[in-house]
Amino acid sequence: MRARAYTAYRAIGASGKPHGPNLRGVARRLGETVFSAGELSIAPSSRFKGKTWSGPDGGIRRGKAVDAQVSRLAKASAAARAGGGGPKKKKRLLRLTSHFFAALQHHGLEPFEAQRVVLDLRRGIATAVDVVCQRGADELVLVELKTGYLGNRAAPVLLRGAAAHMQRPLQTAVDCALHRHLAQLAATHALFCMEDGTAQALKRLGIERVSGALLYVDDDATELHELSEWWRRRGQRLLDVTAR
Repeated sequence: MRARAYTAYRAIGASGKPHGPNLRGVARRLGETVFSAGELSIAPSSRFKGKTWSGPDGGIRRGKAVDAQVSRLAKASAAARAGGGGPKKKKRLLRLTSHFFAALQHHGLEPFEAQRVVLDLRRGIATAVDVVCQRGADELVLVELKTGYLGNRAAPVLLRGAAAHMQRPLQTAVDCALHRHLAQLAATHALFCMEDGTAQALKRLGIERVSGALLYVDDDATELHELSEWWRRRGQRLLDVTAR
């Protein structure tokens, strides 16, 4: 079973046509059920030189442009990525796109798929893996890409002047940008690992484990966070909460 994102996710049957109800996005459901009511102190930056990304929503527009370029080039060859899409599609790589693929190379991650939808019809939820990579001969890595978010990503959300915590099953975790993004990745990872057919196909190909990584990219640096066992153990419980 697959899904496709229109204005919402929907399942795609064997005929290739969407069917069934709209599926709720995991990120939004986490915001409604797990994150605190406080606002993050950092967000995708809108401070840019020039006119292209100026304005109050510059960071969002830039992030969408980077996501689109990364999604297209993740499925292409390394030579095509170096040229922005090959001789027939000459296009300058955005700076953050270049940083993203350089970071993947640095961490030994080879991309081959992007915007890979994962879903649970019973729970009525869905999301997409930003980029699927292989590391070594036997490991698949699901990469969550976040652009911007300058500053201290671990800075706690404040409620009534005090650091806020998340709700169950993350009640011991301080609510902050880093933890919100790791929660999103943990839920995405759990959905992917639920696919029995995919797991069997990967095993036949020699893939022994599926990992996750959160990669922050900005103009000055990249920062990668591996999805730890603590987060992976809570993935299924996060799916249960988002389904309510």
